[in-house]
Amino acid sequence: MKLMLPKAGTLKPNNEHDPLPHYYRPVLGWIFRKRLQMGLDLLPRDGTRVLEVGAGSGILVPTLTARFPDYTGVDLVLADGLQALVAPGCHARFATADLLSHSDLPEASFDAVVCLSVLEHIADVDGAANALARTLKGGGTLVVGYPMVNRFMAGCFRAIGFSNIEAHHVAPPVAIERALARVLRPVACKALPPLAPVQVALYRCTSWTKD
Repeated sequence: MKLMLPKAGTLKPNNEHDPLPHYYRPVLGWIFRKRLQMGLDLLPRDGTRVLEVGAGSGILVPTLTARFPDYTGVDLVLADGLQALVAPGCHARFATADLLSHSDLPEASFDAVVCLSVLEHIADVDGAANALARTLKGGGTLVVGYPMVNRFMAGCFRAIGFSNIEAHHVAPPVAIERALARVLRPVACKALPPLAPVQVALYRCTSWTKD
């Protein structure tokens, strides 16, 4: 599944911290797009229903709605105009939702769940992992992505204007993966750069399944 990046100017940021402009920059844009592609590469080839947690500005909406005929996108804040990004033939719905609220997301309903660059912002990572697992059907696939925590990554964030990234990234990768491993079975992992040690890795995507 290849990322279908919407034309520049089509999307609207959903908040002041939305990295949307970075996806369209010459060099930095490749890195931001690559992390999305890593997540897409881990999605299953079958299944009809997908949930995107952290839909935000809608950057993945064209790609996911072209692959899955039934799409649900949720976030704490959603940008305007998301419905216009939906591929023809897909039944899509968008809603504001809190991952930690049991009543906001349906249970055992989705063949695939995509959650990129969300979990690092949630202190109650065990609660978030439980909520994600609850939404999956048996045999379903969860794909999560999160930035690594190291000096190199912090320096990269400072270079693009995030001087206090630690205030936003409250759950480190090791905590995220431990929480997910308590409720789901790990399947695969991709890192940026590939095979990079944790000291210099920028981003990691992992997939998990519900037995």
